[in-house]
Amino acid sequence: MLQVGDHFPVERLSVRPKGPAVVYFYPEAMTPGCTIEAKGFNDRYERFREAGYEVIGVSVDPSEKNDEFRSTCGLDFALVSDEGAELTTDLGLLKDYGRYGWLARRATFLLDAHWIFQQFWDVSDSATQPEEVLAAVTG
Repeated sequence: MLQVGDHFPVERLSVRPKGPAVVYFYPEAMTPGCTIEAKGFNDRYERFREAGYEVIGVSVDPSEKNDEFRSTCGLDFALVSDEGAELTTDLGLLKDYGRYGWLARRATFLLDAHWIFQQFWDVSDSATQPEEVLAAVTG
């Protein structure tokens, strides 16, 4: 698991931020909790951008499923697929959801302009998470 002050491996994302970023991991596209969280980030996306932050969502879903999720929810930010769960596993975020299988644990990283990990949220409430993160970046 990364520690505050460590470099976040953005080179392992198919979409790399050009500056500060919020990188959040979610279990599965098209599910109720993930939809609430994604729409919450999207509703605040312009405010994140005004604060200078990019938002990137990451799951172990295939690219096609994330593309459908992004389109269905009308998301303005990128979703990245970690098929094979290599990054998710390396970050200690792979979780056994029982009958649903091994998926990304709901977690959020705040990165500075040099992709240094500044803050971490182990998310318990997908509905309030986007506002908590926005409060952290707008200070």
